[in-house]
Amino acid sequence: MTLSLKKNVIAEPSIAGWYAWSYLLPPQTLALYLKNHYRTIAESFIANPQTHRTALKQARFQGGPFVIERHEGAHEAVKQWYEATAQQRAPLLELADAIEELEQKILPEQTGASMEAVYKQLPEPLAGCVELFYNRDNRTPDYRFIEPLLYSSPYFDRGLHQVRFSEVHADDRDFALTTPVLEYSPEQVLVTVPLDSALLDDVFRGGLGADDLDRVTAELGLRGERAEVFKGFFEEDTVETGATVETGATGATGAAPPGGGDVIEYVGHACVFVRHRGTTFLVDPVISYSGYSREADGRFTFADLPERVDYVMITHNHQDHMLLETLLKIRHRVGTVLIAKSSGSSLVDPNLKRVLHALGFADVVELDDMDSVRTPGGTVTALPFLGEHGDIRIRTKCGWLLDLDGKRVLFAADSTNVSPELYPRVAALVDHVDTVFIGMESVGAPVSWLYGPLFPERLDRKVDAGRRLKGSNFEQGAAIVDALGADSVYVYAMGQEPWLGAVMCVEYDEAHPAMVDSDKLVAYVRDSGRTAKRLYLHETIALGT
Repeated sequence: MTLSLKKNVIAEPSIAGWYAWSYLLPPQTLALYLKNHYRTIAESFIANPQTHRTALKQARFQGGPFVIERHEGAHEAVKQWYEATAQQRAPLLELADAIEELEQKILPEQTGASMEAVYKQLPEPLAGCVELFYNRDNRTPDYRFIEPLLYSSPYFDRGLHQVRFSEVHADDRDFALTTPVLEYSPEQVLVTVPLDSALLDDVFRGGLGADDLDRVTAELGLRGERAEVFKGFFEEDTVETGATVETGATGATGAAPPGGGDVIEYVGHACVFVRHRGTTFLVDPVISYSGYSREADGRFTFADLPERVDYVMITHNHQDHMLLETLLKIRHRVGTVLIAKSSGSSLVDPNLKRVLHALGFADVVELDDMDSVRTPGGTVTALPFLGEHGDIRIRTKCGWLLDLDGKRVLFAADSTNVSPELYPRVAALVDHVDTVFIGMESVGAPVSWLYGPLFPERLDRKVDAGRRLKGSNFEQGAAIVDALGADSVYVYAMGQEPWLGAVMCVEYDEAHPAMVDSDKLVAYVRDSGRTAKRLYLHETIALGT
């Protein structure tokens, strides 16, 4: 008898007590989010929880800086946790202060003279960890982090890494990014474990004997009742699949069985699974759980993944495209992770390859614009990706073009066609693209919703409202489709699936601009005799259709 996690057990990673996403791994960005964002949320909730309760009754405040209470005693639990962990946060707050001193006091005084003496003015947390320079006008000072040195410093503290295990019983998820990840009830088990720990692979791989489970439980530091609750998250395996064991019937949710032929499976939001000539690809992994009542029929869930995912391809570094919760759960299956090349260790664009290494992924390959890697039966090419990032300098983004024996499939994600000349130039290099997946969340959140804690000063409200994290509208999307000559067009990445609630708060009705724009694109493509559909929940697509 062997044991694996039940299909409805979720494992929520956290860093410094907050739901973990990629910007909480680098010490420099974690420091600023703790100081400029999470500290405000926690202290506001502790001082006046009723303000949070009142705000969350209004739809427009969903996804805002408010703590969600689902358990009795949550307010006291947050208060005790925040007081008890003050010393853990202190070094990171010192690092945040040092960054702000550099940006707001030291650099503004530099007007073109030599930077040599300025290094002596650096606050101690940054000394030896940054390079100072002028931009090309020879007047504007700037800097970059020497990130490996920060990751090897005390500011990168794996003791702040935790994972909370619990069971879910429906697809709907509360927004997770603004509520401390604590043990709010006896049914939750929070363990302190580095996110790159091989122990987590043991847990998620499953197929554990009773002695193995005892060992893993003990090495996670669990004793007594908490150990028994943790063991209760496991169940006997029922179906053997080669060297490992999966619980439940493979493909039971309606997705194509993992061992089948060539196929494209829309998994939800921007996540797509592709199998071609036995090679498997997974784009922007955000995957649904299963094993509970009232689940959506026909979904592709973790149980439908093959034992091996040869390539994970991440279009850009937003939490709904690079979800740590999913990545950690599938890490033991993954061969190579493909990402866009980073810009140079800035605050707003930390090195994603280093983030993934810190998460325990060994084989990470960066591709620059129009770079390719060969795969059995084809290539993967990184295409330029404009927009979606509020006009800040983010380089770590690309669309992924899969060439599968001459059938070309583009995953454009939230690429916004702000420069209509771009895609005709791309088409001249890559020729015909058969199928395009395109995101059309054409309104999006203001740039400060995600990046505000990293800005040295608050954006003017009008400017903030005009610089948004959005995908293409109808005109922009239609121009992409026409430039590439696509025969099939699928609108995706709309955030409609209920399990996206943990990281997104998008509410649509038929009059919402994103729905209007995507309906118009679908109609436009169909009117020309081509295939088009807005995707939701799950779709099986034959290659080339």
